[in-house]
Amino acid sequence: MRQRLINKSEPEQILLKGSFDKNTLVEEAISLHSLLFDTKISKEDWLEGLKFHSKTLTNLLLNNQIKEFNDYLSSQFGSVLQEISVDKLEVKTVTPTKKSGLLNMNYRSALQDLLQTAILIEHSTIPPYLTALYSIKDGTNLLASQIIRSVAVEEMLHMIMVCNVMNAVNIQPSVNRPQNYPTYPMKLPMNVDFFVGLETFSTNSIATFIAIESPSSPLVKAPIYDHIEENQSLLKSASVEENNFWTLENMKGFIMENVHTIGEYYDVLFFYIVVFQIIAYYKANGKLPQTFEELNTGGIFTGNPAKQIRPEQYYGSGGKLHAVEALSGVIAVFQEIKGQGEGADDTIFDVDPSQFEEGMELAHYFRFKEIFHEHYYLDGNYKPFMDENGMMPVTTPPVGKALPVDWNAAYPMKPNPKMADYQSNPQLYAQGKAFNQTYKNLLDAIQAAVEGDAKELEKSIMYMYALKEQAFGLMSQPLDSQYNAGPTFEYPTT
Repeated sequence: MRQRLINKSEPEQILLKGSFDKNTLVEEAISLHSLLFDTKISKEDWLEGLKFHSKTLTNLLLNNQIKEFNDYLSSQFGSVLQEISVDKLEVKTVTPTKKSGLLNMNYRSALQDLLQTAILIEHSTIPPYLTALYSIKDGTNLLASQIIRSVAVEEMLHMIMVCNVMNAVNIQPSVNRPQNYPTYPMKLPMNVDFFVGLETFSTNSIATFIAIESPSSPLVKAPIYDHIEENQSLLKSASVEENNFWTLENMKGFIMENVHTIGEYYDVLFFYIVVFQIIAYYKANGKLPQTFEELNTGGIFTGNPAKQIRPEQYYGSGGKLHAVEALSGVIAVFQEIKGQGEGADDTIFDVDPSQFEEGMELAHYFRFKEIFHEHYYLDGNYKPFMDENGMMPVTTPPVGKALPVDWNAAYPMKPNPKMADYQSNPQLYAQGKAFNQTYKNLLDAIQAAVEGDAKELEKSIMYMYALKEQAFGLMSQPLDSQYNAGPTFEYPTT
């Protein structure tokens, strides 16, 4: 098994826990105030500050530590805005100026780019999951099929919730244009070292899915807990405009150097959203925020609430859909996405087990590991893998009751098929074209819904059933002596 397909350095413990003392000098990084407003800092200090404060702020808010976050804000944005110069041991006041690139930055164009990338990340996982699901021969691998189907549906939920975030900040999301289509094989829009493709159900495709959903943490509480510890990769320097480090190019560069998992992407994206909300608050009030309550509403959240997809309008099974009208909604969305992918609240489950009654599901990473190892996690003995704190590596295989898998009960689909492969076979070409049009219809329904016509989302169920039948029709037909045909998930052409 490809236990770890993502290049990562060992994580550093830099998260500050508990309350923050205003007079405490944090030696690991410059202040958040200087990070945002000081045009005199060096590129190295800016990068280290971004690394430190994105970690601190994100961990506090996404773990619901509101009191600690308020203490953190107070320590960074207190009434006396001071920086300690360690070399000269002198105090100086740093005042926001119009020279700061961040103050003049168009947050909508920046967030449009970053959030559209999040949509592409979610979208990129859906066709590979559906392809593996559809390749399983009818009546076989029922348990594995159920797992893969549940994950694919939740990825669609994630994509819709990212659209909710975009609409909340008054940015029109897009899911159905040619530029929004993944092209396989591909690397996810992050710093990963493996390719994602359209493949039949196999140990290789499931190993790739495990890598896609890989947690940021090396450890998990045995047998049902997952503690997220984001990695701290060394940053590479890049040439930028003098005294203006806050550019979209640098923000994306930071992501490419430091982000290796989907969860880490959402962490940094969340930090950027909070930063823009802080700037909006400052512009509106002439002062910096001191509490979460001051940051929660207003600011960049100027979108039309009528465009929000709400729980009662979503017909997918699995997961919980969150509408977004304030920062608290973004927190709920990102917690849901990260929890379903990596595990929530230090567990391998996508919900807190203490709040669970029935129907608890594992996070995506651990569901795929159950298929790969042909065993469930629950009821297994994990003592041999545990340390003195009850933690075990996330790579620990499930050793519970058996989960039967027949790896041969799948169609031998050609990896990453293209419509060009069917040019010489009119029947296959017509079937492939029909499948792609149905998939486009599904995306069109989602697009119409996020543009304000939520009823269009009802059509998605019909299109999902049609996709399944059309995919079976393709995969059951030989393409050549070695492979069968399969869906291509390409943008339909006339």
